[in-house]
Amino acid sequence: MKRCPYCGKEYPDAVANCFIDGSPLPEVALDPPSGKVQANVPGQRLDSADAVAELEVENKHQSDLAYPDYQWSARDGWKCLGTFLVIGFVLHSGIFVLDTHFHTFHRWRWSGLGYFSRDLLHYTVCLLAAAYFARTEKLASFLRGFGLDRKPSDHVWFGVVMALTIRGFGHFMLINRWAKGVSHYDLSAFKNTVGVERYFFLAPSVLLAPLFEETIYRGFVYRAFRNSYPLWASMTLIVAWTANTHWRQYSTSWVAAFDLSVLTLIQCYLREKSDGIWDCIFCHLVFNASRLFL
Repeated sequence: MKRCPYCGKEYPDAVANCFIDGSPLPEVALDPPSGKVQANVPGQRLDSADAVAELEVENKHQSDLAYPDYQWSARDGWKCLGTFLVIGFVLHSGIFVLDTHFHTFHRWRWSGLGYFSRDLLHYTVCLLAAAYFARTEKLASFLRGFGLDRKPSDHVWFGVVMALTIRGFGHFMLINRWAKGVSHYDLSAFKNTVGVERYFFLAPSVLLAPLFEETIYRGFVYRAFRNSYPLWASMTLIVAWTANTHWRQYSTSWVAAFDLSVLTLIQCYLREKSDGIWDCIFCHLVFNASRLFL
């Protein structure tokens, strides 16, 4: 039997490629009648013990890869993004129905806790979907594959400086009335709410968005695209997805669209330069948190 190195499905020895994803299957197969392993090399036959030892070495090599269980490809990224569209549609449809029929739910949803809970639910479901398509079945492989088990690199300072520079440029455009601004419900609610509840309005943008979005989009989706596409093609796809998820900003203000696009390119660059994802997370966090001081 042969096992696909991509999806793990087993096939008979005569099969050359995986029927699911088209990946080539290993060429070493066991010949049951003779107890020998036939490597598809003319005139070469190996003892089964030697073949097993070679396979163990190969399996260990696979486990030492940057993505320990499988190699990701663009199809993983596309499947994940398609699932996000379905998740978003179902979640917003459910909220709309509850909003329409239950006035109590409507009031709770726009409260601090409701606002935070909605975003936390959405991010959690999307993260679970990304982990599923990444085939990281264990916590250790998830942390390693998505780059969460590594410390920030020296490039984190470049990300922080660029985040502040981009934010400063946008603010300069706005105060000189050279661009139109975008109103934000969370900031308005934070200013007009008292007590602990007001901080629930800030948590999604300051904490949840940097952690979840960077883990999902730069930790998995971008790397999946990079394993199949060139650098700029992968970056362009991620910028296009950013425009989709932040369409309100893109459609309202050119400076907001410019800032978010440049920030996305910087985050992809940080992902290229670091094996971890914390550089991207801190860059995102500084960019979002700097809104409070401008």
